[in-house]
Amino acid sequence: MLTRQLLGAQGDGRQRVPLRAAVSQHFIDAQPALWQEEDVTGRLDSALGGPTDKAFAAAWQDDQRLLVGTKCNQLLQWDTATGAVRGVPLPPAPQRAQPPIESMWGACGIHCVAVNPAGDMVATGGAEPADCAVLSLPDLKPVQTLVGHLDWVFGAAWVSDRHLVTGSRDQSVALWQLPEPGDGAPVAQFKAPGEGLLRKCEGKVRDVKYDPESCRLAALSTEGTVKFLDAARGLRGVRTIKLERNKELVCMEQRRDMLVVGSAGHVALLDPRRRNAELRHVASPDDNQGVRSVQLAGHLLTFGTGRGKVFFWDMRAGAFLPTEHARYDYGSEGLPSKLALQPPAAWRPRHHLQLGPGFLEKSELFYDHFADQVQHACYTHLWDASRTRLFVGGGPLAFGLRGCYLAMWH
Repeated sequence: MLTRQLLGAQGDGRQRVPLRAAVSQHFIDAQPALWQEEDVTGRLDSALGGPTDKAFAAAWQDDQRLLVGTKCNQLLQWDTATGAVRGVPLPPAPQRAQPPIESMWGACGIHCVAVNPAGDMVATGGAEPADCAVLSLPDLKPVQTLVGHLDWVFGAAWVSDRHLVTGSRDQSVALWQLPEPGDGAPVAQFKAPGEGLLRKCEGKVRDVKYDPESCRLAALSTEGTVKFLDAARGLRGVRTIKLERNKELVCMEQRRDMLVVGSAGHVALLDPRRRNAELRHVASPDDNQGVRSVQLAGHLLTFGTGRGKVFFWDMRAGAFLPTEHARYDYGSEGLPSKLALQPPAAWRPRHHLQLGPGFLEKSELFYDHFADQVQHACYTHLWDASRTRLFVGGGPLAFGLRGCYLAMWH
């Protein structure tokens, strides 16, 4: 009915915008039970010349193309219209005065991909994981490499078209001003420790997010807090919220009236405008598997877990949306008049999307410790602009296992 109303209102500009919004929301509510999975992981080997390990972060370059960052430190561009996948070369790491902190875990890969509001730049992890590389769009040529963090960069957020904030495991948040593409600026921008860096987080910074409507910049750290910073005043601290559930804090999302944080077994819903910010906690059905990614779309909260499931929580109803059609009992004769009002008692609706097999390398570690099936964790997921497609990226959760999952649900 909404679609018919939209078609009938093509000549009335006053009705077109609200009706389109209503149709988009209608699809969000109905789609989880209608979606089909388009797995493109198999295309990576032929396109990139080898297996890809764990998709950690992603951002839409435009309505058609996606940029994806991986653990093997590759930036991928996926054209969803043609199906083509290609690797984007990163600029070489500049020499630095102080070497980054060495880790026994090896390289972490790319954990952040962020496109600026103008759509002419993208910030992502650099060839050195402690750096942040900024590329121009749509040609993906290097603009500048940001050097100053001493540990892996886990978050990046644009506060304007030319100002970027980064957060790192070295317990610091940095504010950078970017040059115009092609203006002959140096290939790298350097900050010494303490110069332009805010070292006020007691734990490692796992994510940073900026909301343009409220001009609110938030930094999530492993100490169990969300810190709100003023980007216009040198990242001055504005407020700190101590989280009640603070185990395995790795993801965050925010908008003007809401901030959500994923932990080991819950998603916390907060309203930063309130004195008592925490509104409620949504328990993950995958208890203690870790909430690895979160997204907000209207009244719908989606979150992905370490067991490869994506859940849909309706904040108005306070309940999960089913991801399959209800099954009704038509009676022994199979006639519509026999339709029961309730599903059979033995049937329980499913409330999640399950990630497919993707790619998994069957190494000695796998055969020694993971003889059974390994589910890919959902490290990132995001809607397209129309909210009719959902990109999901991930890979095996266990350290040492190599694999990848890339798919579009539509």
